[in-house]
This record gives sequence, structure tokens and C-alpha cells, in this order.
Amino acid sequence: MKINVFGDSISALVCAGCLAETGNQVTLVGHRDNERSEPGLAKLLDTQIDAGRLHVSNAFDIEAEYQIIALNPDQCLEGKQIALALAEGNHPERCIIIRANFTMGTSQRIAELAKIPCIVNPDFASEGRAIQDFKRPDRIIIGCRNPLAQQQFKRLFAPFNRNRNVMIDMSPESAELTKYATNAMLATRISLMNELALASESLGADIEEVRQGIGLDKRIGPSYLYAGIGFGGTHFAKDLCRIHKIINPSDSKEGLLEAVIRINEQQKEALFRKFWQHFNCHIENKVVTLWGISYKPNSTSIEGAPSLELIKAFLNQGVTLQIFDPMLEVNFMIWLRENLSLEQQKRVEIISDMYEATENSDALCVVTEWQAFLSLDLEQLKANMNTPIILDGRNLYDKAWLTDNQFIYYGIGR
Repeated sequence: MKINVFGDSISALVCAGCLAETGNQVTLVGHRDNERSEPGLAKLLDTQIDAGRLHVSNAFDIEAEYQIIALNPDQCLEGKQIALALAEGNHPERCIIIRANFTMGTSQRIAELAKIPCIVNPDFASEGRAIQDFKRPDRIIIGCRNPLAQQQFKRLFAPFNRNRNVMIDMSPESAELTKYATNAMLATRISLMNELALASESLGADIEEVRQGIGLDKRIGPSYLYAGIGFGGTHFAKDLCRIHKIINPSDSKEGLLEAVIRINEQQKEALFRKFWQHFNCHIENKVVTLWGISYKPNSTSIEGAPSLELIKAFLNQGVTLQIFDPMLEVNFMIWLRENLSLEQQKRVEIISDMYEATENSDALCVVTEWQAFLSLDLEQLKANMNTPIILDGRNLYDKAWLTDNQFIYYGIGR
């Protein structure tokens, strides 16, 4: 089958590569700019290009059976322009598949402009495991009112629906709202756990023990119950703001999602507050190590990352920062230039080795749960650091083990 995939996003690249891998002729109408930030993606695309099933081009076949729009959420205008171009085609069995997380109602407008059947198929894949999530999805939502287009879609995605039927038919409006509602639910769970973490600290409880007790309840389950320094992500916060406006058009400050957003923003400075309190507010000229800048492991994305607020908080109080992240890219350097003064930039050092970044440090802040951070060389840390303080923003470590080894440990809710 002939397919056009429009977009430069991780979603577009993964979709194009995986559909080509199942034997389709796919044209990626975009660029491969983001491939290195997703594990396995560059190899997948190279393999399919070498096999002749995937082509990257600015031109596309207007008569291809499937026209997949996987643009970024802020590219609604581009989506409508694509729809106008597709309206010129004549293939009777063409359809548009919208995987972009556009504003509610945009898919209907695209269908009207293109004058061909439209399917809303939200992308629920997580950065860092997008290929795996595409190939083995927990659900494939089909928002469509056209039976023929629905049938065509199921045929195209059949290779990813083999072990059990995960396809769900619904209206386009329900499909759009499901994507927003999913992110709202996940964010609410995270913010609730962070509120419970504060209660744990005041009561002498351990939020990790509380998490295990909650997660074993079958009505709740264990996912997204980890307290930490807040969530980030390329589109997560934007989705919350959008669905908040839908649910609460009066913009009241009493809404649930308003509280979720507020709690998350406050949580991003949790490690700074603990450091500030430990040194009784005297932190000017202190040196702090940050491990992890990206908002999640196996990603280079820093949009909405808690690390960015933490960096600004430390620098505003005269602290010098030594930073290590396994996949730090130019996007972080651009953020530094655009958000910090020249004086502040001089107090930020990027270091290529995680233990070298702890030399002469007054505290280590673990911000992102990269695999390399899980097992610590405590002797090396002691030899490097001025004061053996670990501020664990993801509750990765055994508190008793660290305190037994003469480290001062601060977790979240512990």
C-alpha cells in the first residue's frame, strides 16, 4: 500500500519506519532531524530506506491510499494546508489519518477541507520507547464515522493487532478527547503522589512504602504512582492547559486540573528547597552537581523539564552548577543562552563524565532516572565531594544504605 506520512516529529518518523517495515511503500514528507533522540529510530529508518520501502521527500503522491498527518500540535495551519492539497486528488478509497495532537475540532475542519474520509488515531507512545509502543500498543483508537475508511485503517494496522484485539471504534470527537483525558489522568496521579509525599515528610512516613501499598490495590494499579520533582515533556503541560479550558471554560481557580498544574510547578523546585534548608539559607558560592537534564531517560527533550526550573533557582541564589547528562544536545545550550544572563552562564559547567561532575561539589542532585545513575560508586563520590549530600529527585536509592555509608540523604516524601 502507498502511504504518505507528513511531519518531522518522533511520532511521524516512528510511524513511517514501522509501516515501511511491514511491507508498505512509505514516503516521509518531512526531515529526519529528531531521529537520534529516540533509541533504535535511526537504525529503523536506515534499514527501510536501504530496502527501498521508505523514501524521504518534500514531494508526495496525492493519490496514495493513506495520508497520515503526524505534525506537531502547534502545526494546525500546516495540517489544514495539507488537507487543501489533498482535496485535488481523485482516488476513491483515499483516507486521512490524523495522529497529531491538534486542538479539539481541528480534525473535523481538516476532513471538510480535504473532502475525503478522516480518521483520528491518537499517538499514545512515550518518548524513549516509541517504536515498542507503536508495534505493541495497549490500544489503537479509531475515531471515524466512515465504515469504508474504518475498514481500510484496520487492514493497515493489522500487523500491530495480532496477539489480541486492541482496536477501539469511537467518534472522532471522543478520540480527540481520549488523548487529552489520558494525559490529564496520568498528571493527576503524579501530582497526588507528590502531595502525599509532603504529608509523608511531615508525618515521618515513607512515600515509597505508601506507593507500594496503594499500587497493589487492583482498582488503582502501580503505574504513575512515583513521587518526584514533577513531570515535564514536549506536550504534556500544553495538553493539560487545553483540557482544563475545555472542562472549565470559566477559568475558575478551583478546578482539579488547575491544582494539578500548580502542584507540579511547585514540585520542580523541591530539591532546591531541601538544599536551601540544609544550609540554613546560606548557599551563595556553593557548588551543586546535577545529574540529568532531560525530562525523562532515553530522551533529549528538555521542554518542561524540572531541571530547568531547578537550574534557575540555584543560579538566582549564587550557586555554581556542574552538569552531566548522557544525551545532552544543542537544545540545552540554546536554552542556556536564551534564559540565563551572561554572569549566570559562566556559573554553569557541562561535564562529560558523571563522577568528574561531582568533584568539589557540595551536593549531588539526581534529577533524571537514567540507567547509569542507578548504581552508585560511593567511595568515588566521597573522594570527590566537599560534603556527601545526595538529593534524590526520583527516589532511586535505598535511604538506609546511603545513611549507613555516612551520606546525608534527601528524597521526596522520605
